[in-house]
Amino acid sequence: MNCAKKLFSALMCLILIVSSFSSCAPQETADENSTEQTTAPPVINYDKAGFTLAFLRTDSLNPYNISGETNRDIARLMYDPLFNIGNDFKPIPVIAESYTFTEPDVITVKIKPNLKFTDGSALTVDDVVYSFVLAKRSDFYSPSLKNITDASNNGNGNIVFSLKNANPYEVANLFFPVIKKNSDSNASGSSDISSVPIGSGRYFLKEENGTEKLIANKTRLGSYIPIYNYISLRDVTEVSSVTGLFDLNEVDFYTQSFSEGNYKRYSGTSTYYDTTNLVFLGINADCKVLNESKVRRALSLLIDRETVAASSFSGFAVPTSTAYHPSFYGIKGCSYIPVKSDAESAIELLKDAGFKNISSTYGFRYNDDGDKLELRLLVNKENSFKLSMARNIQQTLAEADIVVNIKEYSYNNYIQAIKSGSYDLYIGEVKLPESFSLNAFFNSNGGASFGIDNECKSAEAYKLLLQGEKTMQEFLDTFADDLPFIPVLYRRGVAIKKTKIKTSPKTIVSDYLYNINEWTAE
Repeated sequence: MNCAKKLFSALMCLILIVSSFSSCAPQETADENSTEQTTAPPVINYDKAGFTLAFLRTDSLNPYNISGETNRDIARLMYDPLFNIGNDFKPIPVIAESYTFTEPDVITVKIKPNLKFTDGSALTVDDVVYSFVLAKRSDFYSPSLKNITDASNNGNGNIVFSLKNANPYEVANLFFPVIKKNSDSNASGSSDISSVPIGSGRYFLKEENGTEKLIANKTRLGSYIPIYNYISLRDVTEVSSVTGLFDLNEVDFYTQSFSEGNYKRYSGTSTYYDTTNLVFLGINADCKVLNESKVRRALSLLIDRETVAASSFSGFAVPTSTAYHPSFYGIKGCSYIPVKSDAESAIELLKDAGFKNISSTYGFRYNDDGDKLELRLLVNKENSFKLSMARNIQQTLAEADIVVNIKEYSYNNYIQAIKSGSYDLYIGEVKLPESFSLNAFFNSNGGASFGIDNECKSAEAYKLLLQGEKTMQEFLDTFADDLPFIPVLYRRGVAIKKTKIKTSPKTIVSDYLYNINEWTAE
């Protein structure tokens, strides 16, 4: 099935937004001087705990067994990755010193010399390879590592990562935590100190008088001198009690991802953090009226993504008109369609596609063949953000005489309806890898490929982009004309602090406690 018709370049010129940047190309080396790096803290080192974090005693502190975000925040302090991921989604070297693409599908990473684990032993390439194997098996890290088939020691102090398919942005997926080889052999899935692997991070876990705390690892990366030597830990029995302890001043910091799609009250000062969770409008390619690219483009132009992000998602989202996060360095300097609604251009597209007639009785737009723009929109009714989004889209499209019938299903029934093709549109969400691989849409077995013709123009252009035969701008132009799915927004979470913490917490994509060494407290 052909997913697009001829490109209407004159119209697209009217709706393209040109960025003020001068390039649109991936970076091939990590930027060690990135502005994401923390500044040097004041020369103060209090031999005490400055603040308290929560940890879930019933969850693990082995980074490859953790099931929830509460303990994952703690693990980010205990284990360093090869790379952190900055707010432009560019890799920031941590254990890694540099990387090169020695082949389009081979990444060679050099690690920094003389690194130590917290027990004083040397951190080696073999420890990284060992950790990679664990990451490939873990629920949390394995989705980002699907395209990396193997890691090996090349004998020169480097790790060689082999890729299934070339991807110039693949390095961003190397954010898995590095543990000492075999130090997880006693791991039982609990947070007991004897079950916690050895890391090289900013802090290590210690128990004193039945109470756990984090102690600064002053040899980390050669030197690490935070303002406070200790961080107190307050154990909780379930995640829901973290906010209660925060309100009782027993916890000074926590994060909320709003992953369940429901607003949760929070108090304190908050800082957003970005995610790779893309919320989109899925399209059934077998729907006759939606098989016309002009209609799909019209739908995209009608949606006011800024309103959806601000209203339906309570501001915990960033609007996007491309498949990429707007902060992604890979699209820097590129032009793309706006995120605000353009109803006038949309209606012109609908008319050009033949939908010039409007039923005075039923209020829907139709063409001379009697094909109606009356669409079924599936949504998971258990997610209040997406349910609000569905209603917003329904109202917006009605202004262009497109009737949308919302089908609200419980999650299991919603998934079953998508798999069976019983829809015209659906509101979906996918967590993309940190490299922003779009294989979830364009591979036939991808988790977001429902309704998409895997031989459409966008899929072919994406393949050529990864092979270096198309530029990012060329792919974005093809996608904007084709639109096999309609990107709407990327979700955001919040990091919340007590007023006693005087420093503004700085979050990056891979670490919500990025500048914890600089925090000061009353």
